[in-house]
Amino acid sequence: MNYSDRFLRETASYSVLDVMLTDIAVRIQLTPTDYQRAVEHYEAINEWIERDDSPLSGCVELFYPQGGFLIGATVARHATDSEFDIDIMAQIEWPANIDPEIALATLQEAIRGEPGSRYYKKTERKTRCSTVHYDGMHLDVTPAVRLIGREERTSYIFHSKPSDPKEPKQRLFANPYGFGHWFLAKTPAEEIFGLYFEKASLDYERMRLEALAKADADPVPPQMPAYRKSRALICLQLIKRWRNLTYDRRHSRLRIPPSVLLAYYVASNANQTRTLTDELIHQVECIISVLEAAERSGRVVYEVNPVCPEDELTDRWPSGLAEQRVFLEELRSFAADLHTLQESARAHARPGLRHRRTESAHPGDRGFPSGAPLAAHARRGTWGTWGTFFGVVRFRERGTSGCFRATFPSTFPGLSH
Repeated sequence: MNYSDRFLRETASYSVLDVMLTDIAVRIQLTPTDYQRAVEHYEAINEWIERDDSPLSGCVELFYPQGGFLIGATVARHATDSEFDIDIMAQIEWPANIDPEIALATLQEAIRGEPGSRYYKKTERKTRCSTVHYDGMHLDVTPAVRLIGREERTSYIFHSKPSDPKEPKQRLFANPYGFGHWFLAKTPAEEIFGLYFEKASLDYERMRLEALAKADADPVPPQMPAYRKSRALICLQLIKRWRNLTYDRRHSRLRIPPSVLLAYYVASNANQTRTLTDELIHQVECIISVLEAAERSGRVVYEVNPVCPEDELTDRWPSGLAEQRVFLEELRSFAADLHTLQESARAHARPGLRHRRTESAHPGDRGFPSGAPLAAHARRGTWGTWGTFFGVVRFRERGTSGCFRATFPSTFPGLSH
């Protein structure tokens, strides 16, 4: 059996719900165009803080991505916009005992520059980083000091809040680089599914640029390995997006569960299912199990970076049992909605639905189930309540990829380009 046969055989087995979840993930991630823009901003900031008149000139040892930008899990942040959060570490040649406020203030000065300079009005000081705002995304740059003799890139990062003198300044252990590579090792992309998701991402980008009539835009590359993702990684993106919208809607005054904690749980429970739908339900239920065990013990969850035990992943969340219970109850509701959705998809499936393909001769465009029967049921309202994750469902005509396009206006505003 050749590669094309294997590709068609596996993708033909994907359920309509698997395809829909893939479609959502494609829409909430950085597009190839946005990814390239993020890389350009990343490189520009690196050069800028090392300019001749910068207080960090000659002091920047390393500049590298962390968080979702490192592992490919960046998603649109809020319900009201499609802004992306790009996390960066700036390793500076400072003594390990540098005052946290001096470290953070010096980085802020280096990025902000003089009045009238390019980033002067775009830079915002935070308690652990400096944020640079752009249209559609922002970069969080965290200063760090490498700790010699420890695991690669184990560092001190800093915490200081000048507006509240009572809040203590801190030096904190961190190794996001090690954590990111641990995550990627635990969640390798499956060959065929990875290619399937990559092609879905690039096809969507071509259609998006065509819709925007960006004739002068650079062409989308024929392949982009950054978009060959595992099911577990895609589930992390879906869970993060659901979390963002849930807290925007109902808990806007609460701190959200940190992405790094969700990534830890997803990686710890990856590679145990065979479909995207099953993986998402599995991951949500695994997180529920951890929180329920903590609840039964009357304690909050406590987790650490597996490559740096002093790097606590739960140092700022949850602040107490009440905050933990909010997330637990939302997760239970999310899991129930997903089970309802899965059962509805099975109930309304039609014979041969999974094996319909487009007339395209391109291997990457085959194996996409037709959405017509599913769309008809959705229009008749037979799918019932979709819950907080999916919202109200509307369907477009099939795009050029042959994959039907589902839009979710109440849950994913701004993503139906």
